[in-house]
Amino acid sequence: MNGIGIDIIELGRMDETIQRSGKVFLKRVFSEKEQQHARASENPIKFFASAFAAKEAVFKALALGWEQEVNFREIGVDRGQYGEPMVNLYGTLRARASAKGCTRVLLSLSYETNLALAMVIAL
Repeated sequence: MNGIGIDIIELGRMDETIQRSGKVFLKRVFSEKEQQHARASENPIKFFASAFAAKEAVFKALALGWEQEVNFREIGVDRGQYGEPMVNLYGTLRARASAKGCTRVLLSLSYETNLALAMVIAL
């Protein structure tokens, strides 16, 4: 299986979403580890926006349909040994990716003043 996914998020929209729905949204989408990482970062909104874009890009790269009820907490966004962005898949989503022949997920993140962009390649 090979797939590619890309997503872009406006930082202002992410900020509005968090302000409007607060902890409900954060708990539904981000693991506790991701939330801790965001709180420790210089710009939590930037972290949340890029991590959400990464999760959406993974969803697209794996060609998953909304009817499959993807649990975004099963897509973990982290940093590697050298600070490189990484994706880890867990639970049901990991099993689905494996069933499709996906053995590796590559992630690239980029930022502009008001935007966070994520690109994912599923191999």
